[in-house]
Amino acid sequence: MKDNKIDSGEEAPALKQMTDDELSSVCLQEIARGIGGLTNEDSSDISLALDYYLGRLPGITKRTAKDPGSSRYVSMDVMDGIEATVAEIMPSFSSDEIAFFEPSGQDDEDQAEMESQLCNYLLFEEYDGWTIIQQALKDALLHRNCTVKAYWDERAEVTYEEFENIPAMALPQLLQPNKENQQVEIVHQEVSGGAEGEMDEAPGAITLTDNQFNPMAQETFSIKIRRTTLVGRPVIDGIAPEQVIVNGDHDSPTLFDARFIAHEQVDTVSSLIQQGFDPALVAKLPEYTSNIDQASRSRNASETDYQSAHSSTKMVLVYECYPLVDYDGDGIAERRKVVIGGNGTLLSNDEWDGVPLIGGVAMIMPHKYRGISMFDRLREIQDTKTPLIRSIVDGTQLASNPRLGVLTGEANLDDVMTSRTGGIVRMNRPDAVFPLAPAEIPQSSYSLISFMDGQRRERGGGAVGMADQASKAVGQGGDFSLDRIMSSMELSNAVIAKSIGETLIRGLFIQIHSLIRENHQGEIQAKIGGRWVKGYPQEWQTRANVSVQVGSSQAERQRQAGTLQQVINLQKELAANGSVMFSEAKSYKAISDAIKWQGVKSPERYLTDPSSDEGKQASQQKQQQSQKEKMEQMQVQIAMVKSQMGLAKAENTKAQAQMISQQVKAENDRLTQELNKMKAIIDAADKSDQTEFDYRKLETDAALKLTELEQEYQVELNRQNEANKLNI
Repeated sequence: MKDNKIDSGEEAPALKQMTDDELSSVCLQEIARGIGGLTNEDSSDISLALDYYLGRLPGITKRTAKDPGSSRYVSMDVMDGIEATVAEIMPSFSSDEIAFFEPSGQDDEDQAEMESQLCNYLLFEEYDGWTIIQQALKDALLHRNCTVKAYWDERAEVTYEEFENIPAMALPQLLQPNKENQQVEIVHQEVSGGAEGEMDEAPGAITLTDNQFNPMAQETFSIKIRRTTLVGRPVIDGIAPEQVIVNGDHDSPTLFDARFIAHEQVDTVSSLIQQGFDPALVAKLPEYTSNIDQASRSRNASETDYQSAHSSTKMVLVYECYPLVDYDGDGIAERRKVVIGGNGTLLSNDEWDGVPLIGGVAMIMPHKYRGISMFDRLREIQDTKTPLIRSIVDGTQLASNPRLGVLTGEANLDDVMTSRTGGIVRMNRPDAVFPLAPAEIPQSSYSLISFMDGQRRERGGGAVGMADQASKAVGQGGDFSLDRIMSSMELSNAVIAKSIGETLIRGLFIQIHSLIRENHQGEIQAKIGGRWVKGYPQEWQTRANVSVQVGSSQAERQRQAGTLQQVINLQKELAANGSVMFSEAKSYKAISDAIKWQGVKSPERYLTDPSSDEGKQASQQKQQQSQKEKMEQMQVQIAMVKSQMGLAKAENTKAQAQMISQQVKAENDRLTQELNKMKAIIDAADKSDQTEFDYRKLETDAALKLTELEQEYQVELNRQNEANKLNI
């Protein structure tokens, strides 16, 4: 034993690279043994489901009917169940972000969110995601599986331009490519003077003499050029289930790990050449003349003649295969893209990374590729109700126009056979014509139809017959019973939506991200949520961790919206109380989520995101306005304080003035009393000269003292008034 390998002593057979014929043979064998395909036995199942969905089965023809005039009514339970389920589930996919990429780390959160927003935007706005998802959902409900193809399509676009009387010096500029991946060829030229030529051997190679490039030369050219531009763009298509072939032992609804997957399609010769296939090989493919397969006849309701009137638009059958095969002989199977014609002609063989076909199911069957369809669950109901309703219709018609008995030779048969209102029947005796008693329709037929309708509601989801159940619930228990019954009836449809999301939507988002990352050049930008989101896909990392946000029924969405409304009311109280738990960003998130749960897209049309440029600018303006108001309020408060201080000083001055006035009055009263006393003394005594002199002196001194006091009081009062004015 060497290097942990068993040495048997025998040399292992040498591996060698496969030939193209061997590769084509492997693909054709897988196609013959696989599940699906236009000519395989599975196409009969697809045709049968389509006939039931379109109301063709169970049917009877005039050739097989015992009575050509009997009812041809077909109960449309399969269509009703599928359409009602689709109508209930599709609103789950109406949000702006039905899936998002999980970040790989803390530093990757913003980048993952940006990539998620762009992929959601591209799916629904650029690639018509709503129609693709609805089409895939109907395929899964009717045919057990659905398939979407997401790929980068590169085709050669050809345009022609004609120029007349062009100088030789201007020719090189005209022959320059004006786009990337473009080739320019001259297909026809005329030189002034009669020279004319076709580019038979080497198109695009024009022969010019030295004189023709001479600026003094007078020759001019009239030319016709062809511009061939290789244009690439992402394409997302819903694939008919009969066109998808999977290896027969595949046991999962997803296709990325299947051993063999093929897309069987009918295409034109011109389209194949545009895609870059060798025209010589394409010419060898046989023409696909008519849709001989049962599935196509059921889908188109008639045989279609595909035969074209021109060879360039001839229809051919092509298999686009993605096998896991050891082509290079190293013992390890690798994924390859192999395109072969219906006759086995190999058109291309390339190494490939991944599978562009994404599979999905509505109801998963464990360990099987095929799921369970709504057709499988409702077919028996349609088979049972159809003959019952036909018998009721026939019985009602027979009761309104019953069969008649006629006595032979006693009535005119022509009159009896001609049934018209008020018509005359000639007869020999009154009882010559009499009605035959029709068979009565048993009441059990109506009971059985009601029972089958109940089975349809149980098997076909909650949407079928929901109006009748809702009215009964309101009568029995009010809104609570209605909410409870609708929730239980919607559970099965919620599971279907979740299954589609986890199988189809998850794979579709991973494929869209991969296509943009590997093929898009330059910047990609879109206006999402009221702001421009930009990114460079060539710098994105590979992502495979996707979270899908679908599966909520209408009642569940209403409950979520109600819960968010309670959160919004709580945030209002926190904001009013100035709590630190309140945040404008989180409040915006709660309000926008509530609007989305109500089914309104793009709430940013009605609200301003605080994190957007507009929100940040409004926040700055609000802060500046708040600071300005605070400054003005502070200035007003300072002025009020100064005014109050001035008033206090004025009151103090007034009190001091009153006190001085009282002192002056008291002094005045004292002097007045002394004068009165002196006057009394003079009156009582003899009035001598000395006494008269003393009296006059005392009166003068008192007057001077009183005047001095009054002046001091006036000066002090003026000083206090001036001080109050300065303080104010």
